[in-house]
Amino acid sequence: LDRFREGFFFILFDTPDRVQHMLWRFRDPRHPGFQPDLKAQLGTRIEEHYQRCDRLLSAVLDKVDDETLLCVLSDHGFGSFRRAVDTNTWLWQNGLLTMKDGRKPGPHVDGPGAINWSKTYAYAVGLGGIYLNLKGREGAGIVEPNGEAERVRSAIQSGMAGLADAETGEPAVRSVSRREELYSGPFAANAPDLLVNFHRGFRVSWQSAVGGFAEELITDNTRRWSGDHIVDPDSVPGILAIILVAYAGVLMLPLYLLIAVIGLVA
Repeated sequence: LDRFREGFFFILFDTPDRVQHMLWRFRDPRHPGFQPDLKAQLGTRIEEHYQRCDRLLSAVLDKVDDETLLCVLSDHGFGSFRRAVDTNTWLWQNGLLTMKDGRKPGPHVDGPGAINWSKTYAYAVGLGGIYLNLKGREGAGIVEPNGEAERVRSAIQSGMAGLADAETGEPAVRSVSRREELYSGPFAANAPDLLVNFHRGFRVSWQSAVGGFAEELITDNTRRWSGDHIVDPDSVPGILAIILVAYAGVLMLPLYLLIAVIGLVA
């Protein structure tokens, strides 16, 4: 900042993300990994880190002159990751995915290698993504791209939306979105056919994220990675703050509109 005179200056602080992923359990008594004896020591570390960021922002404000527009943007919010939903196990339970030799899902089952692709209509991999086993796209695809694909997508959307946690009674899944509702552009076809939108407190299981299976449909998240944002974006929106130090005339209006759009998308 001492050397910067004009143009666009950008800086990213990614440590708040890492701190919240790892330390959220110490501030959430409902989290399976909560440790009461460490709450006093670690339960406020997230807030303390944001205070450090605020002090850095204060130093930036000291450098801002009367011709500067300062924007502060977060790309997502955060929440507790208490329970993991295994989407591949759900597909198996609902007859949309079949295992070889009558096997059952479990953490020690080789995901793709254990699937009977000739009788599988959909599979899950990635952070909430579900793909159809589409003929002509997947190596052993069986789902016809036209009418059958629509029936499979509709069955997953209607069946998984509103899925409840049998142990706690809480709703685990808010909704399931279709690719075309979310993405556009030349690479949209690379996105999942469906994307699961989880309620706060829930996330896709560690096993389904890599194409595998958990032993049960919904299980406790016992890992140290205890906070997350892989849920319905309506539950963890980003924020946008614009500090307009000086209005530079109508020529700046397109920039303000662009910034506002970025905030809404985030």
